[in-house]
Amino acid sequence: MLIMKNKSYKTVFLLLLFNTAGLFSADLSPGEIIKKVDANETFTTIKYTGIMTIHRDNRRRDRVKKFKAVAKGREKYLIEFINASDKGTRYLKLGEALWIKSPFTEEATRIAGHMLRESMMGSDYSYEDTMRNKKLLDQYNVTLLGTDKLQDRECYKLELTAKVKEISYPKQMLWVDKKRMVVIQAFYYALSGALLKKMVCLDFTKQKGRFFPTKIKMIDKTRDNSYTLFEMENLQLDVPVAAGTFSKRELER
Repeated sequence: MLIMKNKSYKTVFLLLLFNTAGLFSADLSPGEIIKKVDANETFTTIKYTGIMTIHRDNRRRDRVKKFKAVAKGREKYLIEFINASDKGTRYLKLGEALWIKSPFTEEATRIAGHMLRESMMGSDYSYEDTMRNKKLLDQYNVTLLGTDKLQDRECYKLELTAKVKEISYPKQMLWVDKKRMVVIQAFYYALSGALLKKMVCLDFTKQKGRFFPTKIKMIDKTRDNSYTLFEMENLQLDVPVAAGTFSKRELER
């Protein structure tokens, strides 16, 4: 009987050890979570048609802007607006530089300095919001605060605090879908701690084994009832892009 008891204790101990090991092996560090988020949103090239619906509480009608976009990694993109009121307006990003070309001007104008924090085409996105080149781990220290549930999804809740100066949002709060490893909600804060913007991802598409956000709502928390709904159509990832696409010559054609 004593031998049987010892065997039982050993069996129970091994089961507990196995279950505990499984539990800890399933957990990810804050850095690993962010790396998986970045991997989901990393692409060689991308092409899509974008639609921005801009809502302001003091307007009777929303403004809708439509554009075609092509990008290569985080360093280069070319955007051309095709809706009637903005038709022919183009943006070119090369690394840290951003140019705009209006159909009414002969040459492109570079957007730099404080201008980068201004609204892009009257939306709730600043130019800086569209210029993110570096990975989050290069700019922020990350802390895992725990778990939460949003949109019926189990999420990691993360706090990001800037480790570099001259950054748009010194603090961020992210909710990352545990299963899809995508950010479904983010809060962006000023150095003072004031909440500046809230971002909510409303839809995703799965391409080439990863999830990619295709419908995003950006809410300006410094204004009453102000938001921009951004949607992607005809999304293509990792497709050929013509040589010379990302050039000032192409921008000013």
